[in-house]
Amino acid sequence: MKKLLAAAAAATLAFGAATPSSVLAGNDAPQAQIACKRATIGGQSRCIAAGQFCARAYERDYNRYGYSCSNRDRNGRYHLRYR
Repeated sequence: MKKLLAAAAAATLAFGAATPSSVLAGNDAPQAQIACKRATIGGQSRCIAAGQFCARAYERDYNRYGYSCSNRDRNGRYHLRYR
């Protein structure tokens, strides 16, 4: 039983130590960027981006982050626009 436990521990250490370094070394691909900006709108934390629906009541909050809630679609709904 002790030999089995020791073998399992050695295997875990060997694979655990090799996996992160091999994964990190082989990752040369560019990282994806987040397309939205974290903002506090109406007291709530949100991720805002151009084209998302917005509420006219929070226009001052959107302006603080460089957005405007003035773009209206044909159905009468407002969308964020980057100023």
